[in-house]
Amino acid sequence: MNQKLRIFTRQLLILATVTGLAIIALALIIPPAYISPALPYLLMFFTATTLLSFYFLDKKSKVSPSGFVTAFMANSAIRLLLYLAVIVIYALTHRGDSVNFIISFFILYMIFTAFEVLFFLRKKPE
Repeated sequence: MNQKLRIFTRQLLILATVTGLAIIALALIIPPAYISPALPYLLMFFTATTLLSFYFLDKKSKVSPSGFVTAFMANSAIRLLLYLAVIVIYALTHRGDSVNFIISFFILYMIFTAFEVLFFLRKKPE
């Protein structure tokens, strides 16, 4: 595993742990009716998709640094379509929990997207 991927993975796992602890704390404060039961799975989903996305982009940047922008845009489009599919499928199959799920999904999306963008902005190209 290369150094950049190792650093990203470590920081991602720290973020996932802190986010998980925040979810547990909120679960103790907020009434259960307002928390989606899918929230722990969403956390794992976002952690996995962020790691896979970074791995793909890291590989592409090593093969062709000029192709990074194209790979980033393609990766973003695929992820957005995947996220949309997850939201629609869950909302259609779990109508009673759809609002809580979508709100949870959006919050986790913002957290993990901000983390990924900040990581790319901080790191210098190799």
